[in-house]
Amino acid sequence: MKKITFLEAMGHTAPQPMALICAPRPDGSTNLATVAWWTYLDTEPDMIGFAMGKGSYTCQLVSETGKAVICLPGVDIADEVLKCGFVSGREVDKAKEYNIALTGDEQKYPVKSKVAFLCDVDREVIVGGCVFFICKVNEIHFDETQRHVYNIEGYHKLGAL
Repeated sequence: MKKITFLEAMGHTAPQPMALICAPRPDGSTNLATVAWWTYLDTEPDMIGFAMGKGSYTCQLVSETGKAVICLPGVDIADEVLKCGFVSGREVDKAKEYNIALTGDEQKYPVKSKVAFLCDVDREVIVGGCVFFICKVNEIHFDETQRHVYNIEGYHKLGAL
């Protein structure tokens, strides 16, 4: 075996299920941020976690509101999900810009989703340049007709398995 960098290792551990972190914006719209790292944490109570860069708009929104939806988007919106990872929600309403239809009552998430975990933040842990959000899952919505997307080819492409 040869030594490689951490970033190279991340590319070689694909596929990983991609997620969108959906967070309420002050104007009532919903910010969408693409993340490749989220995890189940516990089942009593139901807990899930994800990490966001400290300076990201999504980190700010989730921290301020204490709310997030961890959504596993469907393959039908894979291209749009990838685009959401390249622009900041500070400047762009990504759902509107990329024509991603949203659903949900108080917490919104894309209609074309396989699973959506509606969460309240339980605590935040600083991990280097990121904040790891530990969340209590309040509701889970599921659409068996959707196939969720995975990061493949080292975060450069999304696709279904």
